[in-house]
Amino acid sequence: MLVRQNFLGSRASLITMFCLAAVTLASCSTDGRVLREAGPGQGESVAIVATTVASPTEVQDTGTQPMFTVSGTWLDDGAIDSRHTCTGVNISPSLIISNPPSSAKSLAITVIDLAVPEKPLWVVANISPSQTAIQEGGLPEGVIVGATTNGTKVKTGYNGPCPTDSELHEYVLVIYALDQLIEFVPDPKSLTDSQLLYEAIQSSAFDSAETRFFAQTP
Repeated sequence: MLVRQNFLGSRASLITMFCLAAVTLASCSTDGRVLREAGPGQGESVAIVATTVASPTEVQDTGTQPMFTVSGTWLDDGAIDSRHTCTGVNISPSLIISNPPSSAKSLAITVIDLAVPEKPLWVVANISPSQTAIQEGGLPEGVIVGATTNGTKVKTGYNGPCPTDSELHEYVLVIYALDQLIEFVPDPKSLTDSQLLYEAIQSSAFDSAETRFFAQTP
């Protein structure tokens, strides 16, 4: 009888120790300690997926067209050479047209004095989009040219800045990209027709480039 009690007592002690060990293991997962690294084969069920981030140099080109611009023999917002005014030889300036829109059917030129925009100083239409250089004092063949005035006389073609006061005047030269050719042919001596040509250019234009300059009567 004593032997059975000892055996039962030993068995109870083993059960108690087993329970304490189980509690201790359960608490290890929440006491903040880091588990040791997994042994061989223990992580084989975890799939590792590699990701790639494109570098800035790998970003695809958006294909943006270069900027449509025009430049003259002056710096933007600078003074125009007096040769191109009524105090000089009054000759039209040379121009460089860069990157006209590929969909343009024709180009046009206008020059206005911001003080009197209703009297353009140069109105030219039906320039070929491939004509990217305009020579001083000349125009490509086949263009349409409107009449202009510098306040003293009317003529066909360019009439340079000719301020009648001593103030500094600002001028805007614009190259227009048109979606068509202009069919209207103005009277070469009619300022009214020239204004109609100017309006036809503006109504048919879908893009433009400009440069500005100043002039002052000495």
